[in-house]
Amino acid sequence: MSAHDEESYEASDEDDPITLSPAVEELLAAPGTSPDVFSAVVAFLVDLRENPFPHLSLPVPGRPGMHSAPLNRDLGLVEYAVNEDIDPPRIYVSRILRAD
Repeated sequence: MSAHDEESYEASDEDDPITLSPAVEELLAAPGTSPDVFSAVVAFLVDLRENPFPHLSLPVPGRPGMHSAPLNRDLGLVEYAVNEDIDPPRIYVSRILRAD
């Protein structure tokens, strides 16, 4: 995460605790994104909203605060950061690694 991303991640005044990186927003808006990948990402975001550490989420070694978790149906991997110093925790979804 760049210094700019970290600043906006930490200082965001929005009510939504989840912030998507421009790359993730682009993936979700792209007409070429398959419906399966789109729905898997949305399902993950719903789970993430309920629990910042959903089932099968693991910390990323050597990157404090970063976690990764698989998408449903093994369609890819999500990398995200959690700032637990704020209530509710702020979450920055940094990228989606697609399996296709």
